[in-house]
Amino acid sequence: MKTSVMSATALALVAVSACGSSASSSASSSGGGAKAFKLVLPWYADPEGGGFFAAKAEGLYKTKNLDVTLQSGGPQVSATQLVAAGRAQVGFTDAAGLIQAREQGIPIVAIGALYQDNPVGVMVHASTGITSFAGMGGKTWVVQTGQLGPEWVKKKTGITFSTQAYQGSIANFLKKDSLVQQGWPTNEAYTAQKAGVKVNFIPFSTSGFNPYNDIFFTSESYLKSHRKELTDFLAASMQGWQDYMGKVSVAKTANTAITKANSQLTSQAAWYAWDKQRKYVIAGEGKQQLGAMTPQRWTTFIDQMKQLGQLKSTPKASDLYDASLLPKVAAPASLPAAPAGSY
Repeated sequence: MKTSVMSATALALVAVSACGSSASSSASSSGGGAKAFKLVLPWYADPEGGGFFAAKAEGLYKTKNLDVTLQSGGPQVSATQLVAAGRAQVGFTDAAGLIQAREQGIPIVAIGALYQDNPVGVMVHASTGITSFAGMGGKTWVVQTGQLGPEWVKKKTGITFSTQAYQGSIANFLKKDSLVQQGWPTNEAYTAQKAGVKVNFIPFSTSGFNPYNDIFFTSESYLKSHRKELTDFLAASMQGWQDYMGKVSVAKTANTAITKANSQLTSQAAWYAWDKQRKYVIAGEGKQQLGAMTPQRWTTFIDQMKQLGQLKSTPKASDLYDASLLPKVAAPASLPAAPAGSY
């Protein structure tokens, strides 16, 4: 499970921290003259951050005179706090997390979005024959606290269901085909497959709820004063993502680095995630420009948050993001198959 929406209490604590810190502090120069730059990954080291590992392995950051550190994320790491306090230059959240942070007075801004089609959704046992949300009414959904997707499904489809808080394990789901399990098509779906349970996975995006996910953000102050560093970082990173998705040789090197950084991740799980996540990265505008963001997508999500009663005020889409630094790096011309026997 990957969480990214911070609670109001956590955000308030971050706001206090940010106000008392040097949020505009810049990346310092490393001993070799390259500028130190820290990226807080969206989760523990895994293929969700694969393009950044690829860029580092290929030396793409070095060519931009950047000494990039890839710091693991996870439930105990607040990228929002680290970036707002100037202890990291870029972090990850989702669209709701970014808007909620700004509502709390935390001055962060999106500079790109990895997943053009949001991969978060739910899965059911394939044996149930359920292939859409319409068949999930009356069931118990195991979902992350604060996840807006289930609430939108209720509003959009009119179905009702009870919920249980997802605690990070799908053990109960594996034993009970009556449960609907929130997750990712990379993590939870792979765990089910390894347990011998065939599942049907349905992203929330199929209901029309498709906010950007894995948004990379920086602080407003760093964006204003270090546009060149961010431009260089994005240029190297998006090239890294193109290579990671489109070149098996690059993916092999990056996945080796990922599994070395995360001993809990198997090579098989890494290759499964590499394969399954790519279509979400290159969907929509991502086909022409990796990381793309548009005012229409942001405006649509703002309206959906209003309909769900999640906003105290209505933010301007233009205040939430700046896509002007993104390079024109397109998706790979083709997506090669995973190596035979890799998962």
